[in-house]
Amino acid sequence: MLARCWSNGLSPFRQRKSIASHCERLRFSLPIDHFMPLHILQVAPYFPPTWAFGGIPRVVDGLSRALVELGETVSVLTTDVLGPDRRVMLPQVRDHHGVMVGTARNLSNRLANSHQLFLPTNAGSVLQALLASRAPVDVVHLHGHRHLLNNVALRWAQARGIPVVLTANGTLRRHERKVGVKLLWDGLIAGHIPGAVQCCVAVSAADAADHHHAGISPERVVRIPNGLDLAEFAPLPERGVFRAAHGLGDGPLVAYLGQVSPRKGVDLLVRAFAGGGPHGSQLVVAGNDMGGMERARQEASDAVRFVGLLPGRQRLELLADADVLVYATTAEVFGLVPFEGLLCGAPVVVADDCGCGEIISEAGAGLLVRYGDVDALRARISTLLADRVAARAMVRRGRSYIERHLGFPTVAQQHRALYARLVDTASRGQGKVESSHA
Repeated sequence: MLARCWSNGLSPFRQRKSIASHCERLRFSLPIDHFMPLHILQVAPYFPPTWAFGGIPRVVDGLSRALVELGETVSVLTTDVLGPDRRVMLPQVRDHHGVMVGTARNLSNRLANSHQLFLPTNAGSVLQALLASRAPVDVVHLHGHRHLLNNVALRWAQARGIPVVLTANGTLRRHERKVGVKLLWDGLIAGHIPGAVQCCVAVSAADAADHHHAGISPERVVRIPNGLDLAEFAPLPERGVFRAAHGLGDGPLVAYLGQVSPRKGVDLLVRAFAGGGPHGSQLVVAGNDMGGMERARQEASDAVRFVGLLPGRQRLELLADADVLVYATTAEVFGLVPFEGLLCGAPVVVADDCGCGEIISEAGAGLLVRYGDVDALRARISTLLADRVAARAMVRRGRSYIERHLGFPTVAQQHRALYARLVDTASRGQGKVESSHA
């Protein structure tokens, strides 16, 4: 039965392979000792202690700290967005585990939270203060697309001849909400940025395909996956802590963790629990509302519990107690949550059209399902709950893959190699990275 579900759940990723193969040639593997120490300026609209905006804050934080561990100098330019009614109330320039962070003030905290419209009012002066006593910047790394910090940092870097790399991390495509606004924003403000940088990082084959569809040549795209902080998962929380805190009992527990937005498919997952969960299971939905909560609640039965955004250790407590983790989203170029679930011991069901689905398939670490197929989704959950031996084997394969490929030390070394190549190319006046240089 399990083999049949696996076979039926797989989605062909072959259409992306020819694009991704160009990117593979830019996976740099020069020994770290070949590089001089670099100063990297990371630019992201949100950064810890802000966690409510998906994976980008975790990625930038983990990558920055891992680069410092490798001996690099890292600075971060970000904004003060934190929550609907709160801003980051920390010094404008601060030390964060060896990473210097400069925080610009948003004109409107409400616009930043509700519409992800980041309008930093003093980014230039914050950048000047951040870098005042540091070595010259060698590389600027932009994270996310369509925020004004990118414009500020790109202009600053271009005026000084500093190479720039962009990791859009799923924000390149115009999808989900405000498509018309994004089209206008690209036409007036941000559309030139992907073409103006020296290199783009794609975190998966799906992401590489998005870059191709956006008109970015595969020769200018490097594939480097997002990383995970493996130390965060050692030791794991004891099983039962989350269940006890929320009165969930001892029955099977299925979890969703992440933003509740329309493309995340939470309403479809909730619908799979209509009339009760598979094998008497309960579904816990953990995450902040990004436009999909109302519909999900309308679909919910008594077998579904909504617990909101889980801070810090609480999210790991949920994953450690989950018997199955579901992340059946669409148009997801990576998705950190399934890998976090595997590290906590939870077998996963993911959609077959997303970046994490590619990796889960490659690693043999879970079941895939077509987005929107509620009956198939319920069947996959049922399979993992019924065949615990096979589920545990998937978790073991997933953990092994993550430890070998997705730890931040490994990912940081790949980024460092890319940065060194960009600096070398810029010093020789050759502009943008080409795959023929690999």
